[in-house]
Amino acid sequence: MALDGCPDFALASQSGTASQSGPASQSGSGEKPTDQKKREWLRVYETAPAQLLNVYGPSKFAKLSDKQVWTQMQEPLKSGAVWMSEMCSKEPERRGVGINRFIHAMKTFCEYQNDPAVKKNNEAVLKPQLYEELYKEIDYILPALQYCLAPKKQYEKKGAALLRSSGTEEQVQATGRTPAELDKYAKQLYDWLDKTKLSRVRMMANWQSCGGLSFVAQCHHRATTCFRYHGNSFHGAGPSQHEVSLEEFQAGVKLRHSLGHNGIDVEAVSEVRAVNDFGDA
Repeated sequence: MALDGCPDFALASQSGTASQSGPASQSGSGEKPTDQKKREWLRVYETAPAQLLNVYGPSKFAKLSDKQVWTQMQEPLKSGAVWMSEMCSKEPERRGVGINRFIHAMKTFCEYQNDPAVKKNNEAVLKPQLYEELYKEIDYILPALQYCLAPKKQYEKKGAALLRSSGTEEQVQATGRTPAELDKYAKQLYDWLDKTKLSRVRMMANWQSCGGLSFVAQCHHRATTCFRYHGNSFHGAGPSQHEVSLEEFQAGVKLRHSLGHNGIDVEAVSEVRAVNDFGDA
């Protein structure tokens, strides 16, 4: 089942004007909680993949439009988070955290598809044309995902936690990414999210989203696509300004990278701990 206008399940010969991303184209929610402080950072069980999982069958979000999904993602969670994704924020830093979750999930998903055993399985079940287009797209987008992924944030250890930590722990290195290159690869990712272009990676994530890693990747990709087209719709923007611009997307990627493994400034945001983009509770 295709998602809200995405042509991913069509063969190139059947897709009409739909073009493919990358080189392959050339071939009701409750009220805000009052018993907890409002949090703009998410615990692992508050992130989109966990919240969208229906353990009894297909989740409804797969049949809703992007606008409907994005509207519901703005709703506060009973556990205290003010939204389902940091991309719901207007602040570039919070948006960057949400985008980084998407980048991490899709990077891992693409690398998983490159596993020899998985490639063999894909070759067995995919038509030759789809198989070729899938791996051309992975070769095209994976370097951008790898470059744009910011490092995992680390909590500052104090007291007993510091004393019992391993004496051989590796130090987290600075990202070493340049703003110009981040802009370049962030643009590649932004263009890749264009749902009018055929994407075999998105097709595979959607097809395989019955559970596990591919479900996580598909949730983050969907949330970030909604963000791309409707990310400013709850921040006072006019109807013609709901779509997140390339510059805003790049700002989120670059600001998240500028923080490295550091968390939110605790002096600027009281009692808010550092966020682990990859989901520690």
